[in-house]
Amino acid sequence: MRPRLSLPTRIFLFSFAAVCIVAGGGFWTLNQAIRGKIKDRLKESFQMSGKLLDDVAARYRRRSIQMLSVLSENAGLKAALGLLREVPQDQKESVQIRKTIEATLFEIGRGLEYQLMLVTDSSGRPVAGTVNRLWGTIPVEPLPASFDPSPLIEVQGALYEATTVPINLGTENLGSLTVAREFDIASWSPSGKTVLLEKGTVLRSTFPASVLPEVQSQLRSKCSAGQDSCELTVSGENYLVLPLDRTDWAADEKLYGFQSLDAAMKDFTRDFVGLFLWIGFAGVTGALMLGYVGSRSVSKPITDLILRLKESQNRGRLPSDFPTDSAIDEVNLLASAMNEAAQALAVSNEQLDRANLEFLETMARALDARDPYTAGHSDRVSANSTAIAQAMGLPDKEVEIIRIGAKMHDIGKIGIRDTVLQKRGPLNEEEFALIKLHPQIGKRILEKVGSFQEYLPIVELHHEDFDGRGYPYGLRGEQIPLGVRIVHVADVYDAVTSDRAYRAAMAPERVLEILMGGSGTQFDPAVVDIFLCLLRERQTLDRLLTEVQSETCYGQPIRS
Repeated sequence: MRPRLSLPTRIFLFSFAAVCIVAGGGFWTLNQAIRGKIKDRLKESFQMSGKLLDDVAARYRRRSIQMLSVLSENAGLKAALGLLREVPQDQKESVQIRKTIEATLFEIGRGLEYQLMLVTDSSGRPVAGTVNRLWGTIPVEPLPASFDPSPLIEVQGALYEATTVPINLGTENLGSLTVAREFDIASWSPSGKTVLLEKGTVLRSTFPASVLPEVQSQLRSKCSAGQDSCELTVSGENYLVLPLDRTDWAADEKLYGFQSLDAAMKDFTRDFVGLFLWIGFAGVTGALMLGYVGSRSVSKPITDLILRLKESQNRGRLPSDFPTDSAIDEVNLLASAMNEAAQALAVSNEQLDRANLEFLETMARALDARDPYTAGHSDRVSANSTAIAQAMGLPDKEVEIIRIGAKMHDIGKIGIRDTVLQKRGPLNEEEFALIKLHPQIGKRILEKVGSFQEYLPIVELHHEDFDGRGYPYGLRGEQIPLGVRIVHVADVYDAVTSDRAYRAAMAPERVLEILMGGSGTQFDPAVVDIFLCLLRERQTLDRLLTEVQSETCYGQPIRS
């Protein structure tokens, strides 16, 4: 006997069933639409983030190449590699030469941020290396039997991002120099997972080791070459997988980022399931309205993140102030991760600029130390230039530019051979022509580092005379920047008051004659006046300056 139900009950049941079906179908449809929207936004955000990180990595590589181009010109390194070619590998002299190369790596690597430095000979065999550990820098022992100069290298079980340049003597190759920092796979997907494949095999991953076979198998079967994204299920969790392009890597090295779709949908789905159970027969309308609101609440913060990322791409700087007050936890996690990544990048860039500056200052001191007669020259020129700039009332920022520029003013002499720099006696025309090239050599060394542009005028123009008879361009008067005119006076003063290989330091009378006689011709008169006042205050040339009646100190006559 069929059960009999009243019409109101039937209407209620059928209406309730219809509402449940429509509400369930509507929820499923909206859930899929929102899931697709979230997936698209995550994909676009991930791609933008990956491109920015790849751009940062490329800039880092370019800076490393610029620094390596200087390091590879180390005369001691070249000499040791040249000797090593002449000695059989099994002889005692070969071991000593390798120790010399190792010591050179310790010296030039001090203060730099690289974790690994490696030198190979012209046949590609490693000859010496150093590696940074928690307790300090140690030699690489044992050395690898062979070395492939690729962007990713594995040494003693650790994976490094490497940059390699040749070490040449003229047109002859002596070997190569490689610097590297440890590859941090987690930094490429701070809010998800990352997998590095080499020839289809997992090389590194942030997944637990227990699921790596499953991850490797699914990547091979579901994520073919050329796809811009794919979806995998690992241990029951759905992931959106995107290839993270590294333009400098080999074709068989692939980096993949994983973002959990389930995590992105979890809060949203939980909220709306509860809502549908409570709104009952108004479920369809409520589902549609709240679905729209929910979609907007999820997609708008991500869209805002993407717009900020696009703006930062034009500015060339990743912002670190993404808002973290969204109602969606995953959006907050993504924004927080982007802020942390931006701050880390800013610190890294600042450290790299500081390391570049410290390295070049060290190179300038090392250049002075090549000749005992010029030891400390750059530091003294910098100190006197700074004192003049401060006495002239220049802004602190300009004083600092002059201080650092003066330290590096002769950096171009690294490209001039010692036989010319340390010659005991007058230079011939050919040798003087070589010396005159050092300002432009210095400019070429520094101009590729973006943060060093403000020091270029001092390095390139510090031999320009006030009357236009200097070099390399024959500039005159106000055509020469004030900072350059200041360094020019300090440079000449230190040269004439210091012993040189071809003469002793000049007598005070002669020093004063050069400074005052060059005022208005070789030097800016205003700079000379200020410098003479400083010398008087230091009781340098005091007696001679007291006899000068026409000079002034800050508007007052220089005399007792």
